[in-house]
Amino acid sequence: MPDVANQKRAQAAYQLGQQAFERGRYADAVAAFEQGIAHQPGISLDGELKLWLVNALTATDRRQEAIELCGKLARHPNLDVRKQSKQLLYIIQAPKLEAKEEWLTKIPDLATLEDSNEKPWQKILTKPRPPKPPPPPLPLSEVNTWDNGFAWVALIGSALLVGGLWWLG
Repeated sequence: MPDVANQKRAQAAYQLGQQAFERGRYADAVAAFEQGIAHQPGISLDGELKLWLVNALTATDRRQEAIELCGKLARHPNLDVRKQSKQLLYIIQAPKLEAKEEWLTKIPDLATLEDSNEKPWQKILTKPRPPKPPPPPLPLSEVNTWDNGFAWVALIGSALLVGGLWWLG
């Protein structure tokens, strides 16, 4: 059983690796996950660290290492880790689809924006559009005021109903 200090260090490395991975710093994530594995954590944390390491290796174009690690994880003592490693292996080994250039949206590298004073999202200043004026009211000569008789039928029917209830009561 791993000691508590190593378990805490492995957990801290796991969290650092996840944060780095989510921020797109995959090389830092690989280093953090490998550091966490070196602390020899418990079985479940070891499996989680290695699964995240597979994802980070794949993101850093180290597919062969990721495939080898998935093969080792297929024999992991934790059943969930074995299942997830098989799914990851299937995804990693899937053929890469070719995408046409016109299908892709180019996303600029935002890492360089942190250091520069240029803020492209603040460049475009648009004037707010004035609200549309409300439509002018219709003249009364164009309003259909013809009564379709429903109001009279409803009024007479209500009066008969109330009268009938009064007579029975």
